[in-house]
Amino acid sequence: MPGPTERRLLTLALNVMLAVAILAAGVLAWRFAGGPPPDGPPGVRVARLPPGSFVWASAPDDPRYLPDGLRAQDAGRLALLLLRERDGSLRAFYLPRQGGRASVPAAASPAVAGIPCEDMALDFGRGDIACRQTSAGFDFAARHRWSLQGRALSPGTPDLYAVPGQELDGDWLPQALRR
Repeated sequence: MPGPTERRLLTLALNVMLAVAILAAGVLAWRFAGGPPPDGPPGVRVARLPPGSFVWASAPDDPRYLPDGLRAQDAGRLALLLLRERDGSLRAFYLPRQGGRASVPAAASPAVAGIPCEDMALDFGRGDIACRQTSAGFDFAARHRWSLQGRALSPGTPDLYAVPGQELDGDWLPQALRR
């Protein structure tokens, strides 16, 4: 059985290790509680986005990642479409947003208001992006279609606004469009 001196040393060592562990946990919690560093690109988590699926996200409110003509307070006018093709590649597009929903682009710039659409969606079987259900009075919105690569499939329809970026550690990170 250890003597009183050995017991005190063992207790002191355990207390020191416990204090170091608590300090390390506090530093890590503080670092991650604040979110990503402000200078880094705003990311969208796509680690669980399987091939042949898509997700809508909000546009970043940092003006460096928005198209020309838009400011940080205009980010709510954009919807960010992220789609993972069947081969696993990831693409991103900005579409105009109205009433909280993505709308049909009416111009090459997503800064221009689009045509209202109740269900802007992808169909991987047909290989297109289109308005699946139009808003009342806007039946012509269903005429506009795009390939999964964002190229217009309908005459008189602008290509989708591609957002450059990359997938890194399960996050899609946009590339700055301006300084």
